[in-house]
Amino acid sequence: MAPKRNTKQSAGLTQPTLSFQTQLRSSKSAKAAATAGKGRGLRKGESLSVHDVDAVDEIAKPKPKPKKEAPQQPEKERRPALDPNGKEWNALWKDAKAEMGGMAPIHGEKDNKVQNILRVFDMTSKYGPYVGITRLERWERAKKWGLQPPEGIKQILLTEQGEDDAVYRESVLYGWL
Repeated sequence: MAPKRNTKQSAGLTQPTLSFQTQLRSSKSAKAAATAGKGRGLRKGESLSVHDVDAVDEIAKPKPKPKKEAPQQPEKERRPALDPNGKEWNALWKDAKAEMGGMAPIHGEKDNKVQNILRVFDMTSKYGPYVGITRLERWERAKKWGLQPPEGIKQILLTEQGEDDAVYRESVLYGWL
């Protein structure tokens, strides 16, 4: 003969039946329900009506936080704008051409002077690997290791477009790997 099981029901562990009442109550009971929602709890035999639940929900709603305005940068800290074909990049462009062996950039016909300078910086292995980090992080790492990266590259990367635009901020293989 199989042994008797000790079930929850035989142990006296039963869940009480829930009842939902939808009767209308006076405003006094709505106030009582609202204070019940504040941690007092319902008394035995009390139930919430639809109107009481709305009152409790109204109290429990989080208040919207006031919007803070975005902090504006002081005039001193504004980053300079980048002129991609400016004369200040001619020395870097000359060095980049020398690094390419005097050849025109391959697949770089549509790119501007600065994009080609940054592309040569990416492809120059003496500054370390460039996959998975931004150009500025790579420049700073190369500087820390004493690899003497060009200062002009950092000037490009600290401009407004150099920090905000992925074309200038990320390496040439960004999105490919």
